Amino acid sequence: EEERNSVTRLLSGYFKDPFDPFDLNELLQELPRKQKEVLWERLTRLLTHILVKNPVEGWQRIEDESDDDMEIEESPKMKQMITVIQGVTTVVTASIPVVDENVNYKALLECALILNGILYALSESEKVLQGAIQQLCAMWWEKGLEGKQQLGKTAFIMLLRKSLKSKTGADILRLWHLHQTLLCFDYDLEETNEVKDMLLQCFMSVNHIKKEEGRRFLSFLLSWNANFIKMIHGTIKNQLQCFSKSLMAYVAEIYFRAWKKASGEILEILEHNCIQDFMHHGIHLPRSSPVHPKVRELLSYFHKQSKVRQGVEEMLYRLYQPILWRALKARNSEVRSNAALLFVEAFPIRDPHFNNEDMDNEIQKQFEELFVSFFMKTM
Repeated sequence: EEERNSVTRLLSGYFKDPFDPFDLNELLQELPRKQKEVLWERLTRLLTHILVKNPVEGWQRIEDESDDDMEIEESPKMKQMITVIQGVTTVVTASIPVVDENVNYKALLECALILNGILYALSESEKVLQGAIQQLCAMWWEKGLEGKQQLGKTAFIMLLRKSLKSKTGADILRLWHLHQTLLCFDYDLEETNEVKDMLLQCFMSVNHIKKEEGRRFLSFLLSWNANFIKMIHGTIKNQLQCFSKSLMAYVAEIYFRAWKKASGEILEILEHNCIQDFMHHGIHLPRSSPVHPKVRELLSYFHKQSKVRQGVEEMLYRLYQPILWRALKARNSEVRSNAALLFVEAFPIRDPHFNNEDMDNEIQKQFEELFVSFFMKTM
């Protein structure tokens, strides 16, 4: 009680409502360095004191008792505790912009970490407080302060979960702004499995695929881990039958953006396990398959990019080389037909590094291949 009163007294001389964000921001800008540090220390003691008196282990029991009897309202003690935590969260959040190299923010960090730690224990009814702590964690990450990895991961998980439930794009936009926090997660740890499951769900979400920031985010995920790329590709292939044909240009854009920025092992997997895999399916899937036109739509995106983007023409030449010419001579007429359609759309498939003579020879060879293919098709 004494700690809470001392914090309130410290603030009340400057503004009427001690937890009004507008006035609070103004106050914190004006406070001398030493008073900021005193305020943060008192906040930490206040928060610690109230949590010692009301351990988080007992919160679920109180909630369960309330559920047993709908007449029972949240206890005054619980309400008071939530109000104090909300107030502390507001002050900590407002303090983040005023932290600089001249101020000791150890107590502020301790306070932020405590709030981060109790987040899991808050009931679903405390959405306002959950959102406030999420905002605190996100701002801490963006400011680049000590402890940013732990707090950034919390904000990322919360936004990831919300983006999958929300019908608006606001949370997807916020998620994109925090996308670099994904690099703080250890892919191989078991505790990351839940995050991986939610990330894969994003590739099934039309909202994520249609929104610009969503596509940037999904493209970024295709650079996180080599094994995860294969999981993503499998997820997308399984979803193709559910996607509309008009959505496929967006899906292709996700792969294309990832390919443009990739290098090393990631680039190799994107080319051979993903793009070339779609080429194979574009040739070998029967026309009756509902997935076939969607694969064609995806490949068409890459064919169009080859005319305007550097490097695409050479990549298509390399990846089509081992499968397309063989398919044009296949015994199966449907395979030959599929290959010919892709060939015509992508023509000419060439390596831009060829000299003029080699380029002419290659194009002539492709004309002949195309002629033979159409001749065989009519036989």
